[in-house]
Amino acid sequence: MPKKLNRREVLGLVGGIGLGATIAETYERLYNIPLLESRFREEVRYWLSQYNTAKQRLDELSNQLKQSEGEIISLREKVSNLENQYNATKEEVNKLDELEKESTSAIAYYRERMDEAISNLRKTIERYRAILGDDRVAFESSTVKILEDLKLTQEKLQKVLPYFPLILNFAWKPTKVINDKIYDINVSFEVISPFNSLKEVEVMLIPEEYRYFITKYGMREEDYDKVFPREEIRRVKIEPRNLERDMFSVDFGDLKGGREYIVSARVKDIAGNEKIVEVKTPYIRQFENLGKELYEKGIIVSATYSGWYKIDKDSWGNYKYKGEVLLGEYSSLDKMVATKHIDFMTGYGINTIFIGWPPAWGKGRIDRVIENLTKSDLGRQIHYSVLYGHNENINLDDSTVTNNISQQITYLLKLIPDDTFLKFDYRPVIYFYDLPAYKGDIPMGIDKIRLGVKNLTGTNIFIIADYAKFDAEDTLLPIIKKLDGVTVWAAHYDSSGYYGGVYNYEVWYEKRTLEWNNWLKEKIQKEDLPSTFVYIPSVIPEFDSRYADFGDPNQVILPRDPNRFARQLDLALSNSLPRKMVRIDTWDDWYESTVIEPSREWLFEYLQLVKDIVLISR
Repeated sequence: MPKKLNRREVLGLVGGIGLGATIAETYERLYNIPLLESRFREEVRYWLSQYNTAKQRLDELSNQLKQSEGEIISLREKVSNLENQYNATKEEVNKLDELEKESTSAIAYYRERMDEAISNLRKTIERYRAILGDDRVAFESSTVKILEDLKLTQEKLQKVLPYFPLILNFAWKPTKVINDKIYDINVSFEVISPFNSLKEVEVMLIPEEYRYFITKYGMREEDYDKVFPREEIRRVKIEPRNLERDMFSVDFGDLKGGREYIVSARVKDIAGNEKIVEVKTPYIRQFENLGKELYEKGIIVSATYSGWYKIDKDSWGNYKYKGEVLLGEYSSLDKMVATKHIDFMTGYGINTIFIGWPPAWGKGRIDRVIENLTKSDLGRQIHYSVLYGHNENINLDDSTVTNNISQQITYLLKLIPDDTFLKFDYRPVIYFYDLPAYKGDIPMGIDKIRLGVKNLTGTNIFIIADYAKFDAEDTLLPIIKKLDGVTVWAAHYDSSGYYGGVYNYEVWYEKRTLEWNNWLKEKIQKEDLPSTFVYIPSVIPEFDSRYADFGDPNQVILPRDPNRFARQLDLALSNSLPRKMVRIDTWDDWYESTVIEPSREWLFEYLQLVKDIVLISR
């Protein structure tokens, strides 16, 4: 009886007689021999290994290329910006270009290896499927599909990867505001990080700095923090929750203000990708808007605004006062200067600016001054009127002159936003400076100007003028009746200094203020004047005529006296008509030192006096 062959011997015999692998594989399947399945698994492992090796090398090269791209961009910028180093830098760029080409070529090669591994893996599975059956190759078939999908997905992700992590809907908003002053803000944003989990999230609030006030305008270093309150950079780090899409919210409180801020968010994922988004806030007030609060109660606290510094030329040389300006020798066309002025004024109770405009300026200069004020960040938080100046050629008997004035006022009405224009009886206020110096028939001239503006704009203007002088009543009353109100320039102060002597000025001021109050009230009661007629007294802190064309060049005619200023301010508010109103001459006329703008010498002293008096009088 022949010897029974074992399985290995049978396979050897079959193979030896040349029946081929197919018969051998069929025999092994029939006899449940796992050798073929082992061979199949071994081939699958091989091609998976090839795939993984190629993919690993591809990832390494992609990262190298990504790092190289930053160097390439940096060096290309050198080529553009540093012409004197052009040849050397370009050689470096060429080297990196070659590296980029080599890296790109290698990446293409390993991508082909991945494709080859997937293709051969699919062929191996299909070749063994007929023998082993679908069940035995189901897992491997799924693996191929996953690898194919993964490859496509990875290619898509590599295209969009530079955009992640993505910061969306980045915004800030005030959360605590009192009288236009922002105290607290909230910062919110959304982060999308689908490929890698977030590692770091940081939100920053960075106070903006304005060192050019020192380098350009000559502000003293020790005064900088008095104008721009010192405030540290604030950082808040948030622990990410490892979500593909996450929302973040951060609160910052107790802002000092007096500046703009940079609001910034920085996110970084575990792969090292980093994104930063930032926005600059508008100017955030240092002081609450007391001026608005007073205005809403009908209390008008105004100041004359010169605004003539460094417009067409360096005009500080002749106007420099011993006290020197806290902000330095600034330009009146600097929006930060305008913003600071409005913050200071409104913070201490001033709510109206009378913008001084000598017609000799022409339109170009007044355009720039008004635009700088009204379009600054706080430009809509104060009211405006115009002080229309004069020159020696204004003869109101000349129709050409009155027509020109009507056209100029029409022009001014268009420059200032209507909702910020100072209005009495719903009419925009125009202040005619030094009306007694006008020539010709003043009552008739006023009628012509008023009618001219009406015809050009459809607007009835409210005319006030500093005609507070006691002429004979038959001369005075016809002029006053053509006006809608009177005020005075420089608080009844005569430039010569003689109204009973300079040391009796305070007595003189009280006498004139009360006389005008009583006389106007009498005329209103007699219906010689309408009940809407206004009387706006003015006050000055000092008068220094040493640089003027008159007076003793060695004498400050009216010295600064904060106590006198406070008493006269209180008297003015108590005797204005029909409600509490006052004009301060001036905010910034350093030429005659009638300023209350902060200086190195008195800082905010005069503004504090204004605030103290108006708070008492309200």
